[in-house]
Amino acid sequence: MRVKSVVLLFRLFWLFIVRRVLGRGLLASPAARLSAIFLLVAAFAGFNVLSYVVIRQYLGGTGLLEPVLLFANASVGFWVLIAYTLIRVLFMKADELLKLSFNLPVTNKERTMAFALFESSLVLLMTLLVFGAFSISTVLIEGTDYIPRVLASVWFPAISTYLLLSLGYYLLERGLQALRIARLRGLVVPMVLALGLAVAFPQTNEQSSQIAESYVFGRDYNAPVLLYAKLQEDVGLWFSILVLLTTSAALIPAIVAIAPRNYVPMRRFFAFLPSRLAGSKFGVYLLVLFRSFETMVAVSFIIIYSVFAWFEHLVLPPYALALITFQGVYAFSNSEPLRRMVTYPGRTVANYLRLVGSQGVLLMVVGIPVVTISVAQRVSFEACLPVLGFCLSNILISTLVGIAFPPEKGNPFTVIIGVLLTMIVVMIVALGLNVFNFDPIISAAIFAALNLLVVFYSILGMRRMERIARHEVAA
Repeated sequence: MRVKSVVLLFRLFWLFIVRRVLGRGLLASPAARLSAIFLLVAAFAGFNVLSYVVIRQYLGGTGLLEPVLLFANASVGFWVLIAYTLIRVLFMKADELLKLSFNLPVTNKERTMAFALFESSLVLLMTLLVFGAFSISTVLIEGTDYIPRVLASVWFPAISTYLLLSLGYYLLERGLQALRIARLRGLVVPMVLALGLAVAFPQTNEQSSQIAESYVFGRDYNAPVLLYAKLQEDVGLWFSILVLLTTSAALIPAIVAIAPRNYVPMRRFFAFLPSRLAGSKFGVYLLVLFRSFETMVAVSFIIIYSVFAWFEHLVLPPYALALITFQGVYAFSNSEPLRRMVTYPGRTVANYLRLVGSQGVLLMVVGIPVVTISVAQRVSFEACLPVLGFCLSNILISTLVGIAFPPEKGNPFTVIIGVLLTMIVVMIVALGLNVFNFDPIISAAIFAALNLLVVFYSILGMRRMERIARHEVAA
């Protein structure tokens, strides 16, 4: 394997993603790009300021940062697993990205390693968003003496966890190839990752409880996840760095050796629901949604969560239903071929109603058994209603995200940018309503007006995208 080829492919992937993100949908406008960058920077800066204020007010000078660092250490693996799951699932469909290199003089192993390096950079960015503010605030409050502790408690475990996850993934892919079901990895891998999250969550809570109990009673608590922190405390930072380098030197060659040599395309759709539904335009939209890879992944996550909640006796409203509503991000791009056919072009408003209507049917099909399980666990039906209301609203928002930031040609990075920007705007609106403390009826009216505004801009965006496809306006 040639390292130079891996680095060149890594740069090519990033160049493709940046140009696709900045050249399609809403971000094609220079003003929109500047606004998006400003929003992201302002959100991260505000998160840092909020973290600094909270830590200084409640933990500064109290000596409680020691156990808090241990809590972060115990949970960093779980958060890295979440980031890895999100990136792995989103980029599992990015075959178009890999196809860029099919005509280049590179081997499949070099292509796989370049893509793994690309994914690792994204996981690092997501980990930075989760733990960056905490790390910076801790160092600013306690001084530079805390830098070794932060590195050993947060960042060293994060690196080792990611390498272990990568090794496990390639072992799983090798196993699927041996069983000749590698084309189904789009369904098998997310289910395995979901099971990993279901197993890691209670273990993380249990370790956090044991850390708190040990701190209260003045006992030392040792666990494998605290290895780097204990080495840094007992021996020093340089020895923990040496252990990290030694561990990485063992894992990276193993990852390179176990990575598959042959590329197997992934199955994009699953033969689900009868084909006779294609007799109507709405039925075709239903088939596109129900048979898609994204829907199968979301449903598998919800099923695993529901089973996990049942066995763990988690008496919580069915928040997992929100996963199914994010299919709206892909609804517009997945159904784009229908609107280019002579038989199914339709009017823009009618097409939009089919988009959101098919998602409403999917929500009802998945929501009825999930809500029934929640009610059987003694969750009141009244507590489930706000979740259903949020899901209906999120269908409209995610559909707008998919129109403004279309994930074309398997490019999910626009989805990440779009969801981040949307979450920032929604959080600002929710925070504003909370600060002004409006009457519930007024707040509901404001949310209804905002949803109508989302519908209006969605139809407007669809109309423009359809005109661009007909070459009536410039892209």
